[in-house]
Amino acid sequence: MVTGGRYGFMRDVEEALLDKIFDTIKGKFGEIRGIEVGVMGAGTTRGIYQRGKEIGCPVQLVGIDFEQYRPNPTPDPDYEFIAQDSMDAFRNIKGKGYNFLFVDGCHCVNHSMCDFLNYSPFIVVGGYALFHDTALPKDGVEQGQWPQNHSYAGTPDSVLGVREGLKKLGLLQGYRSDWQLVEEIPSSDGLMGMCLFQKLKDL
Repeated sequence: MVTGGRYGFMRDVEEALLDKIFDTIKGKFGEIRGIEVGVMGAGTTRGIYQRGKEIGCPVQLVGIDFEQYRPNPTPDPDYEFIAQDSMDAFRNIKGKGYNFLFVDGCHCVNHSMCDFLNYSPFIVVGGYALFHDTALPKDGVEQGQWPQNHSYAGTPDSVLGVREGLKKLGLLQGYRSDWQLVEEIPSSDGLMGMCLFQKLKDL
């Protein structure tokens, strides 16, 4: 069921996973320090701050999206928003020490891959990377039905390709030594879905 509730446009089972992630992060790190790629609507942003209050855990977030998606009002005095395409915004991230990366920006293959490659180095060992919209289509073996109306590297316009990006990175198949798949939430209707990865080591 999609609630459009505590974390924006997500299913109940996906919101429950986010709750679990933040409970775990509090226990391991004592604070939530996150990078959110794709802020549109800021439902997830506000949900993370709210969850931090509920469990007594400090939250520090950096959001990345285009200027029209800047949260208004600002969800927290210390919230940082970088108004750029995620392909470029990583150059403006200050410091490291983040323990959570949420990727829900442009869902094309190029962006899903580059968002991992560009932002995962900011995540500490033991931290997490969560990708949204990873489900296979209902009657297919790969994503691609939904145009993204965006092509960073020219034409043709890109299509939904988060899962294909995760495959090309070797994340889904377990080919990497630095990250491992912890949990996947599938979808019977081909919409939404999540894949959660944990960082094992720096390369």
